[in-house]
Amino acid sequence: MATHRDCILIVLVAGIGDLILASKGIRAIRNGYPEAEIHLLTSTDAAPLARHYPYVDRVWPFPIRELRSSKGSAWAVLSLILRLRRFRFRLAVNLYSVESAAGALKMGLLFRAIRARQRAGHDRNGFGLFLTKRIAAGTFLADRHFSEAVLEAAAAAGGVPDSKGVDVFWDRAVESRWNGLFPDSREAPGSPVVGINPGSDRSLKRWDSGRFSRVADRLVESEGARIILLGGPSETQVAGAVERGMRHPVVNLSGTLSLDDLAFVISRLDLLVTNDSGPMHIGAAAGTPLVALFGPALPGQFGPCAPPACSRLIWHEIGCRPCPQDGCPQPRCMDRITAEEVFDGCRGLLRARTRPKEAMTMGGVS
Repeated sequence: MATHRDCILIVLVAGIGDLILASKGIRAIRNGYPEAEIHLLTSTDAAPLARHYPYVDRVWPFPIRELRSSKGSAWAVLSLILRLRRFRFRLAVNLYSVESAAGALKMGLLFRAIRARQRAGHDRNGFGLFLTKRIAAGTFLADRHFSEAVLEAAAAAGGVPDSKGVDVFWDRAVESRWNGLFPDSREAPGSPVVGINPGSDRSLKRWDSGRFSRVADRLVESEGARIILLGGPSETQVAGAVERGMRHPVVNLSGTLSLDDLAFVISRLDLLVTNDSGPMHIGAAAGTPLVALFGPALPGQFGPCAPPACSRLIWHEIGCRPCPQDGCPQPRCMDRITAEEVFDGCRGLLRARTRPKEAMTMGGVS
């Protein structure tokens, strides 16, 4: 049993983009409890990146996606809870919003099961009944950015915010595998390397593959760009559709990259063109110029934490946003985005560059 130092459990069972947006809040918990052993419970999707955060001592993957598809994962959850109980956490804090009574009940039972002495979280939908420290119900509002809401929640739980932005880290061992894709950083700017990420966790967030193809071809012809297609194992079809729709050759890396590989490759791009997705937030945290396309989500709430000078968010006003649906008979939010406006955003950012992009020194870990 871990009794040699206080242990704190941060709960953020969410996706890769949410992890990056929450990194300011996670870092604030470390600042507020500098001597504590910080544990992070997060999704199996986000855990590979989370393990590289220097202010987290231990990462516990929670099979949230697996539970939705296989009830057999319940045994893995029970085993995980029994292991977490051994630490007798001084504090467990949920840094995510509680959007339903069912979610509040599940999270509340989890908090009770791990037997943390203090329990902090979003006081909404009944979750407050399980807590010793309640974070205001209005913390996670649609008119404020998610990263700031998480930071406020962390501060309410004893965290100390700092002035730094969001973080992403990766294993430096992967860098030599991909350096050949990019120009030597000591040389003058050459052909820009543009990454295109046509996937996302929801089909409604995906822009038309044919329009991605047209933008990519124009970037090759107008800017001399080299195109790299990105995507996870489940996104090879959509990336393949973009490749087949192009007149010019591309490097298609979809389905071949680990999260460490993906983070490093994105950090070296001259430009990332992407749907609202985890890779979008990786790009923002790595300082990569990006053009981000928004459909059903609110850009003001879940947009990338990137300075306006090196980012373009493209979206159109529509009355049904935000939309929680997985499907839509008429997805106007994405259909209204034209290839011309995306190309114009890309061209403006590429022509503003002054040198090849180097890997961020803050990004890698040994």
